[in-house]
Amino acid sequence: MYEDLLEKRPLSAPFVVLDTETTGLHPHTGHRVVEIGAVRYENGEKVAELDQLLQPGRLMDPGASRVNGIDDIELLGKPTFADIAPDLLALLDGAFLVAHNADFDARFVGMEFFASGYTSENGEGIPGNPWICTLLLARHHFYFGRNNLSNIARQLNIRMGRAHRALNDVYMTAEIFKRMVQKLADQKIVTVGDLLHAQGGAIYAPNPPQTNLPPLIADAMENGRSLQIRYTTPTNESQRIISPKYITQSKDHTYLIAYCHTRDDQRTFRLDRIQGIEALKLRVKAKG
Repeated sequence: MYEDLLEKRPLSAPFVVLDTETTGLHPHTGHRVVEIGAVRYENGEKVAELDQLLQPGRLMDPGASRVNGIDDIELLGKPTFADIAPDLLALLDGAFLVAHNADFDARFVGMEFFASGYTSENGEGIPGNPWICTLLLARHHFYFGRNNLSNIARQLNIRMGRAHRALNDVYMTAEIFKRMVQKLADQKIVTVGDLLHAQGGAIYAPNPPQTNLPPLIADAMENGRSLQIRYTTPTNESQRIISPKYITQSKDHTYLIAYCHTRDDQRTFRLDRIQGIEALKLRVKAKG
């Protein structure tokens, strides 16, 4: 398999350091990537770079804006993830990935590819590259006191840019990773597979959600149609006009991410709480 071949490669193999900024913390509730930074290294030298703000098709969460400083106005007119997906896949080709808190970025990047219509032939997640996590390596093999990116960079005397912006965090992570690799070589950790074991296990982008959708929802997603639904919660029942986008899963629940014309924004609907579905005769265009 592609990922198995990467795991056997030495740490001199091409790698891409990647970081994302997002609208919120949880991709399964419909949060999206709003900024992506990625730098490809070959033989330890930078050979390519991607740095892009993205239009997520939904509003920023205020808490996320306070952390990363990105607001909705700044994202107006920016490309979508689907627009940059081919360039990103080309950048990642044949490389292993490096991120600080890699599970977070892997889940968001994997979901973005799925939401943009990318699927692998075997139904596995895209991208299929293994992820190395500098946060996990710090926890298992180093003693920095606090393992946030800025503190590690400070202790290693690495130049720091503005925190919580994607490309600045990429360059900090890259320097941290290079120094970690030098130290871990003394422990005979010399392949990608060795690093995956050293961090406590492999990390990959999650597989796409698998579920049997009600036929009207499946048809609406495939053909860009809109629906009227009756949605119930423990305290409320409402009628909504929606344009379905994609599905997500978390634990025991499946969620429908849709543009809600009633609320004029993207909303997340738990699938088992949709009690009635009616196809609209007229197609209603969704924003984003």
